[in-house]
Amino acid sequence: MEYHLQKGMIDTHFHGLIMDRKKIDCRAVLQKAFDTGLEYAIDIGTQMEDIEVRFELLAGFNNILFAAGNYPSEVEKDSIQNLILELEKNITAKNSLSKKNRRISAIGEIGLDWHWNYGTKRLQTELFEAQIELANKYKLPVLIHNREADKEIIEILKKTPPAAGGILHCFSSDYHAARSFLDLGLSISFAGNVTYKKNIELREVAAKIPLKSIFIETDSPYLSPQKVSGKTNHPGHIGFTYETIAECRKMPVDEFIISVKDNFLKLFNPE
Repeated sequence: MEYHLQKGMIDTHFHGLIMDRKKIDCRAVLQKAFDTGLEYAIDIGTQMEDIEVRFELLAGFNNILFAAGNYPSEVEKDSIQNLILELEKNITAKNSLSKKNRRISAIGEIGLDWHWNYGTKRLQTELFEAQIELANKYKLPVLIHNREADKEIIEILKKTPPAAGGILHCFSSDYHAARSFLDLGLSISFAGNVTYKKNIELREVAAKIPLKSIFIETDSPYLSPQKVSGKTNHPGHIGFTYETIAECRKMPVDEFIISVKDNFLKLFNPE
């Protein structure tokens, strides 16, 4: 299995449980990634019932943070009230623990998805807003899923601003949308799709927005970078995306690594 890392790199969005379900030896992959240069990673939740399993799967990795949230598709499974109650129960239970690496450090993956139209737009919107409000209550950043919903997400963020900030995960929109999100205090995370040859406009976004607003992710096991296209993605591939954006910005990779790490430490305070 190929790895492409330098010391100090950070993966702000991977799905360990989904990797495991795809028969990837998640623990072995992550151990090698950390040994090879990965410094931190955030394991992302999509549904309430996955939290205990993820904590158990990744036990012992002190540099992995955990996010918990209800993905837009969850509106089809239960009432919004029950989804929020269960999320809050998990936050209060986990964040009473003494070990920081066993805490919930962000609310996500939450947002809107108009491509698949899960449930209804109204229900997706209500769930998204309720989870931002919960994040604000516990002073946690949000990790936002956005598929074909720029306008509506911007409207929601204006109405219910995330008090502790947050990230537009796997950014795939244009510079105008990026500027709107940045003006609202959010940051932008780029995944392997920024390396695809056809995504010239996305690389232009990466070149133009402020360094202080950039994060890097794999979204493993999805979105393998161009140079490992066709292979299952994992956090050990994060270096391909770092290098692509550093090249876009005409700056040394080691300087870009330092910048992303600084952004990460300011938003998540993992120590």
